[in-house]
Amino acid sequence: MGGQESKIATGGSLQGVAYPDIAQVPEENLPSLGRSQAYTVKVPQSVVRPSNGTLTMDCVIHGVRKIIKIPKGQKGGETFTFTQIKSEAHKVFTSTLPSVPGMDIVQSKPIIWGSISYSFYRGSSNQQAMGNMVGKLMQDAQAKIVEQVIQHRCNACLGMSFNVTNDSSGDRGNQKLVIITAQGTPCVIVPTTTARAVGASTMAEPVYS
Repeated sequence: MGGQESKIATGGSLQGVAYPDIAQVPEENLPSLGRSQAYTVKVPQSVVRPSNGTLTMDCVIHGVRKIIKIPKGQKGGETFTFTQIKSEAHKVFTSTLPSVPGMDIVQSKPIIWGSISYSFYRGSSNQQAMGNMVGKLMQDAQAKIVEQVIQHRCNACLGMSFNVTNDSSGDRGNQKLVIITAQGTPCVIVPTTTARAVGASTMAEPVYS
């Protein structure tokens, strides 16, 4: 039992109002949880015979090494196209500041939150590791925030804050529970020069989680 650990991630939004979508902000400028992109690669010359569909090859996409299957019938020197689904979470701005320097807010939506609960049993090694793990748990909570931002068709979460709580009442004080919650306001932000050309409606409409 001493080695039991568990981690649960949740997230959502609070009831509130938001301005209608701004048509002038193109969809392609907003990050996606899974945008597909096609790539064309050439089969290595070392593949002399046509592939049987199980052969693989290495390729580098944006500096990341990938292993992909060579389509059946393809051989050295020939090219083929494959599609990869890639999250664009890295395009989301997250900040404890109320704004991003050089950017203007053109739309905001109701508050969102992301929470990570981590439980473990007391032990010297676990308690020492916990000090190093807090940062990782905060990162996990922020990941849930980013997920909510994209689902709300925004590209930033501003005014973020983190709250850390702990409980040692379980199993006569031997079970520890740490909960880290992040919250913030999802927004659409654009470069200041672009914001002047974006028109926003002043009509509010309710949004519910």
